[in-house]
Amino acid sequence: MFSSKRLKNVKEAFKSLKGQNPETSMESSKSPPRSKNLEASSKSRDARSPASLKLPISSSNKNKIFLLKEVNKHGMSSKPIAAAFDFTQNLLAIGTVTGELHIYGQQQVEVVVKLEDKSPIKEMRFVKGIYLVVINAKDTIFVISLYSQKVLTTVFIPGKITSIDTDASLDWMLIGLQSGSTIIYDIDRDQLSTFRLDNLQKSSFFPAARLSPIVSIQWNPRDIGTVLISYEYVTLTYSLVENTIKQSFIYELPPFAPGGDFSKKTNEKRTPKVIQSLYHPNSLHILTVHEDNSLVFWDANSGHLIMARTLFETDINIPQPDYVRDSSASGAAISKVYWMCENNPEYTSLLISHKPISKGDNQSLTMIDLGYTPRYSITSYDGMKNYYANPKQMKIFPLPTNEPVINVLPIPRQSPYFAGCHNPGLVALLLDNGEIETMLYPSGIFTNKASLFPQNLSWLRPIATVSMAASVPNKLWLGALSAAQNKDYLLKGGVRTKRQNPPAEYGTAIITGHSNGSVRICDASHGDIQDNASFEVNLSRTLNKANELAVDKISFATETLELAVSIETGDVVLFKYEVNQFYNAEKRPENGELEMSFRRFSLNNTKDVLVDVRDRAPTSIRQGFMPLTAVHANKGKTSAINNSNIGFVGIGYSAGNVMLIDRRGPAIIYMENIREIQGVQSARVTCIEFVIMEYGDDGYSSILMLCGTDMCELITYKILPAPGGRFNVEFMDITNVISKGPVRKIDAFSRETKSSCLATIPKMQNLSKGLCIPGLIMITGFDDIRLTSLGKAKSTHKSFKFPLATTGLSYIPFMEGNSNRKISTVLITLEINGHVKIFSLPDFKEQMSEHIPFPIAAKYIAESSVLRNGDMLVRVSEFQVSLFSTVKEQNAQAPVSDVLYINGIKIPYRPQVNSLQWARGTVYCTPTQLNEVLGGTNRPDSKYKESIIAQGTFSERPSDDNHENNLEHQYTKPTRKGRNSSYGVMRNVSRAVETRWDAVEDRFNDYATAMGETMNEAVEQTGKDVMKGALGF
Repeated sequence: MFSSKRLKNVKEAFKSLKGQNPETSMESSKSPPRSKNLEASSKSRDARSPASLKLPISSSNKNKIFLLKEVNKHGMSSKPIAAAFDFTQNLLAIGTVTGELHIYGQQQVEVVVKLEDKSPIKEMRFVKGIYLVVINAKDTIFVISLYSQKVLTTVFIPGKITSIDTDASLDWMLIGLQSGSTIIYDIDRDQLSTFRLDNLQKSSFFPAARLSPIVSIQWNPRDIGTVLISYEYVTLTYSLVENTIKQSFIYELPPFAPGGDFSKKTNEKRTPKVIQSLYHPNSLHILTVHEDNSLVFWDANSGHLIMARTLFETDINIPQPDYVRDSSASGAAISKVYWMCENNPEYTSLLISHKPISKGDNQSLTMIDLGYTPRYSITSYDGMKNYYANPKQMKIFPLPTNEPVINVLPIPRQSPYFAGCHNPGLVALLLDNGEIETMLYPSGIFTNKASLFPQNLSWLRPIATVSMAASVPNKLWLGALSAAQNKDYLLKGGVRTKRQNPPAEYGTAIITGHSNGSVRICDASHGDIQDNASFEVNLSRTLNKANELAVDKISFATETLELAVSIETGDVVLFKYEVNQFYNAEKRPENGELEMSFRRFSLNNTKDVLVDVRDRAPTSIRQGFMPLTAVHANKGKTSAINNSNIGFVGIGYSAGNVMLIDRRGPAIIYMENIREIQGVQSARVTCIEFVIMEYGDDGYSSILMLCGTDMCELITYKILPAPGGRFNVEFMDITNVISKGPVRKIDAFSRETKSSCLATIPKMQNLSKGLCIPGLIMITGFDDIRLTSLGKAKSTHKSFKFPLATTGLSYIPFMEGNSNRKISTVLITLEINGHVKIFSLPDFKEQMSEHIPFPIAAKYIAESSVLRNGDMLVRVSEFQVSLFSTVKEQNAQAPVSDVLYINGIKIPYRPQVNSLQWARGTVYCTPTQLNEVLGGTNRPDSKYKESIIAQGTFSERPSDDNHENNLEHQYTKPTRKGRNSSYGVMRNVSRAVETRWDAVEDRFNDYATAMGETMNEAVEQTGKDVMKGALGF
């Protein structure tokens, strides 16, 4: 990977090498054109930071103030592959390929649980609002407490798990095994139930067939005493209470029936394998999904096949000898189906995810809007067949990426029931590359709005292509963040524990660029980050593009809050923090002329290099980073970019061009190809910096633009004032500055005060006073650093054993004695093996040498940043960065954990069977009865305090604020106020009905719902007798 021979003995260059102290060397070298002795003063001016470190009066050993310590982590250490949402506590859990769990709540609430087994997470479920059940790739079950945030138990299941199901209100987990057996685990008591089902397909239906695994298992959404189990060739409903099969469903295709999209040998009888089965939310219908893409709807009670169809064809189970399938109509193979419902569970739709046809193909989801379900009691099979054959509408939702979907997670808004599909407003999609896409449902609009989820998930929505950090003056930063408050975050659970830290002069901002052209700026300061305050800009809207938007370079001017962003095509957009002149408080569409202008706009259609894009500002943001100018140079990709703090923007291109833009126009004040400059050996500029200091023996300071190249050269330009408020650029010289290129970083500091010489507005204003700042330039190369004076020959050089990932100057305030305040200017270096060193300047005396205490991916470590306050942001992997502090804190506090479980939040009432099912003899099973059936009469008490804490959190009846017209299956999430009497429900029964069936069914459904579990056997029998009399039985 690296050409240097110094790496030939390094087995894995990115891993920490504890105990090693690579040798470094110092040497002096001379380079043209002039020479002068280099001297540095040890004096320091007063510290500007209110928080300074205190040293003993007699001590001058600065390494006592340095200590490498991890402050924060952002993102996650490895690729996410599983997700779960808890409606009750409003938490989101993400599982990774290395067995790490991240549980997120409101704003910045996050708790990380690391499992001892590092196997990938396969499945996660929240149970009873206090447990998180996790299954890994080794089929080991972990039960985690949201209350204590610890693993309560680890369970090893005797067999391979192929399917599971849990219910938010139950202690039990259904487990289907590879052998076809069904076992049930008691989560609350940590034991397996004695209740066990053998392979029913083998014993009752297909004794000659090979042993089938359980391919799907699900609780009945209305009756916890019934479960839906699917084998490869048979699906059945099983009564746990009666211990018997209630109904079976076998999908057989006669000869010449078309079958699904992938059906073969149509002249023979076929039995397509089942891949999934699921209940309609009212539990009266069942859908089985088959490997040939057949979607088969059944009557759950009678077992009658209502409709067999594919996405685009119907009646595929009926023989059609002359049928010829249109191959173009065949879609991708179905991977999973979700039966969604709105607030009223009778209005349903199917969300279908697909397997990729081939790698790199466009991915999509399909939505079949079924509309309101016809009344079961008065609709014939032909009527139901027509209902499933003619949905209200169908939509295809193309994904913005070609990555396969590996997990679909609906985020319900109404209740945790119906498999988490009760009125979802948003669907989270986990992709194969680790990205998380979020889709609004049912509109199908994809959104990556950063404020919806905690900042740490920003690294995955979508994946960050570039990252950096910057120190921002704290007063300026806090003022800007106050305008970035977002209250539209999705998660509401948990409580953030306050972190107290002393005030600092600089805040830390993390800036990430993403593959979709978005750039996010988030707060990462040591202090408490209480909310989702962040800034987001989107180059897709600004440039009116949908592809080739990956951000590759970012420059952030922290003192003027200006931003320059380049994308993979070489286009650059300049932003500035300001009030949005196009803000529309009422969020009404803008006028048609502007909309038409926006649709026509494209950089490819203009010959201008600088394009005004101010009217592309988002109308929904009052204040933030607004687009000003797009730079369309057509010179290839950018190789360097720097937005200075004095209004100049320098851009280097891969073709060798260098462009200097004055933002005040904006105007291009310099444009030249360095390959045409006499004496230049380089092909392109790799680094640009603006400094204000003395050049050579001028005796005054100038604005200098320094350009480092790919061939170890430093090109110096002077930026000089011209008449009319303009500026001219004057080429000065070329110097070979490092032994091995390219130049990666340029920094500068004063020889006398050791303060920064980077260009700022106050320094620029002092130029008219004849200010003279003798300075030193620090140039970082591949594995060496050189200190030099511009226009002078002598320099100091230091080489390193390993290549440098990043370097930077930091200005650390400290106190000697009680009143002697000083600032220590130090050089912080990070090598690609994770070795962090701190040196004093200009003598390169080592002050600290430590290793980052975990492995780092060499591919991403170069995107690390050293900040002026001594912090260091390290890009650990594709999905994570770590913020380190190198300064020892005087009163360091122990790390604290956020609160996940909030006591007293009610779990919504679980829906019951409707009145017609009840009248027909369906026995409603209560949780107590289920516990007795599965746990026995001697079921032990729970050994977890979580069980006692969770007691009383279950709603025993529906919320009384339900006033929908159709009460057949209505319930809403209970509020925390006191519940009213169930007579409130009875008063709402007085409504007009059209038929005797409707009147009787509605009346008894309301009665059964209101009474709930308090119904005894006498009331049940009386109800049946009254129903029979009303129906004339």
